[in-house]
Amino acid sequence: MSHITDDVEGAHGELIRRVAGEYVHRLFPAFRSPAYLACPDETTENAAIAAIATAASVKGVSTEVIDLRPAPAERLDGVTDRLHGFHGPDSGGAGATLLVLTGFDLLEGEQNEAPTYPFRSQFQFDQEHLWLFVGRDWGRLRRLFNSYSLPLYRAASSCTLEEWRHS
Repeated sequence: MSHITDDVEGAHGELIRRVAGEYVHRLFPAFRSPAYLACPDETTENAAIAAIATAASVKGVSTEVIDLRPAPAERLDGVTDRLHGFHGPDSGGAGATLLVLTGFDLLEGEQNEAPTYPFRSQFQFDQEHLWLFVGRDWGRLRRLFNSYSLPLYRAASSCTLEEWRHS
C-alpha cells in the first residue's frame, strides 16, 4: 500500500495510508458501506482524499469530489437530484463511482433536515456510487450520523482514526 501515498512522508504519511487502507479494503468495491471521515485540517483532508482516490483507482473505481462548503444545503440538493435511488441500475459496486462529499459536517443539526432527509431517501438505495462523507469537525459528523433524531442516523459508519477524533 506504500505506493498510494509516496508523496506523504513519516508518521503523517502512515496515518494517511491507514485511512486509505481502511476505506479501500480487500473487498472494495463490492463490500463498501458508506463512511464518514473527519480530518483535522485542509492538508490532511486533501492528502487523505488523494490517497483514497488512488487506492480506489487501483481497484477500477473513479472518484469525484464535491465540495459542499460554499452552500451545503443547495449543493446537497444538487447531489440528490443526480441520484436514481431505488429505481436506479444495480451495479453491485462494479463500475461505481466514489463520491466524496467534503464539508459534510456543515449539514449537522436539526435545522438541516430539509436537505438531508430527501438525500437519505435517495442515496441509501443508490447503486451507482460509493460514498465518503468528509468534514473537519468529528463531533458534528458523529452527531449527524449517530443521532437517532436526525435523518442520517446510521447512514454511514466512521473511518476516522482515533488520532484525528479529538484534533
